[in-house]
Amino acid sequence: GGHLLSFDLKSEKFEDLAIAPHNEGILSMNMDTQRGDIYGITWPSGYFFRFNIYKKKMHSLGPVSGQGENGSGIEYRTLCRSIAINPDNGFVYYTTSDGAIFCCKPDLDLAEPLHDDDLKKDYFGHYDPTSPGHMGYNWRQVFWHPEKKLFYGVHGNSGYLFTFDPINNQVEMLNRLTSLPSQRSGMFDQFSYGYLGFALGPDQKVIYYLTGAPLFNEGRRVVGKLKTAKGEAKGLEYLHLITYDISSCQYLDHGPIFFNNGQYPLYVNSIAIGLDGMIYFLGRITENGIARTDLISIPNPLKK
Repeated sequence: GGHLLSFDLKSEKFEDLAIAPHNEGILSMNMDTQRGDIYGITWPSGYFFRFNIYKKKMHSLGPVSGQGENGSGIEYRTLCRSIAINPDNGFVYYTTSDGAIFCCKPDLDLAEPLHDDDLKKDYFGHYDPTSPGHMGYNWRQVFWHPEKKLFYGVHGNSGYLFTFDPINNQVEMLNRLTSLPSQRSGMFDQFSYGYLGFALGPDQKVIYYLTGAPLFNEGRRVVGKLKTAKGEAKGLEYLHLITYDISSCQYLDHGPIFFNNGQYPLYVNSIAIGLDGMIYFLGRITENGIARTDLISIPNPLKK
């Protein structure tokens, strides 16, 4: 099963805190640092859990949707990859592939769906939540904006940026963050789940997003697999950096990222922005015929 770990920066020692319920893996995790509660969703069945670091107690709060990715037929559901936490009150949110937004309060051992709004939006596309190969109506990645008091999220397959207001339980669509080549082609990107490289910069003004763009051969878009039964890349694609200024609503596609030797990073699903503006992510590269995952950094184009 998946383990929750802590790492002491002074002593450089790890502590094994707990094992996930039912000995499953841990698919997504977030921590309410104000209250010492760690929340997670397990894989493949999708059990939602809470672990308090002070009481050292694990609570399994039940399955989030059907039998998760362990199910088949009508019991199959793609699981949420990002847990959202409002640090002001400790309310925790996750989504389901059916489009529901669930909320769990810190003093309760259950999560309940919101009834004011949901993520089943026509702009995201149309999905059968019982079929694999896509994220359905789940949000792909989400973060809390401390000044706006809003969650900003991106829908994986469509690449749409939206906000979720936890006070009014309202979702508002903002803009599409897919690359310009993807927008011009009118097609979804090759990674069937969308991208997790989505974060707010340290100035709390700009959103950074790493996403895909189609390859072209003799002027024609290279078509990948038409269908996939799991979350995988249907084909190769370039990696583009997108920035979105929250105040001005300015979208910028800064173009594809290349190494000096002409190669480009593959399978990127992470991002971190340093205080100096440098952008970091993990990606797959090949050197001397050997592929590996390595840490990559690029200068921030907005700092030029």
